[in-house]
Amino acid sequence: MKKIGKTLFAIFTAAFISSGLYGASIEQICNQLAAHPVTKGDFVQVKTITTAKGARELKSNGTFIFGVDGIMWNTLKPFPSKMVVTKNRIIQTDAKGNENIIDGTDNPTFASVASTISAVFSNDLTLLNQNFDVSFTDKGNGAWEMKLVPKDSTITSVMGSLVVGGSYTSTVSSLDSIVMYETSDNKITYNFTNQTYPKELSTDEKNLFGVR
Repeated sequence: MKKIGKTLFAIFTAAFISSGLYGASIEQICNQLAAHPVTKGDFVQVKTITTAKGARELKSNGTFIFGVDGIMWNTLKPFPSKMVVTKNRIIQTDAKGNENIIDGTDNPTFASVASTISAVFSNDLTLLNQNFDVSFTDKGNGAWEMKLVPKDSTITSVMGSLVVGGSYTSTVSSLDSIVMYETSDNKITYNFTNQTYPKELSTDEKNLFGVR
């Protein structure tokens, strides 16, 4: 009976650990995300604007690329446009192919978001903690959430916090949403689906990010 009891306990413990019930840590999540240097997929963006008459939502959707070199938002609807955000610059392209290049220091909020995504996908927790007060929560059932409150006063004047959410198993993590809470009481929500993990950027994508 003792032997059977020990065997059942061992099986139960193994199942308990593999199911993630012990809880994920920020180190585990970032380490698993960093295993994929490039993530592609579809996004839906909802910008919620607070007005005197109530909340108003503006929706758009398209495709995205996340990686250590930055972010690309390729908006398809309602109007085609493309925005590439790196640590140093922002490149906006309209439907006619006209480019507008902005120094990242002129828009620290977007640069901060790009830097954050890069830090998460490169497992650079030191950079995250330098720029944000970070709190991590295992929400149970394979879901996690990371709340980032910026330390830089220039960014806090525009953005109150950034909430990053995702899912995980014992071996794989995914980034499923980002919510940016602005100090104006507006917020921008991104939801991500259909994610794929190519080993590297294509030649055209490398050119977009300025990677050689």
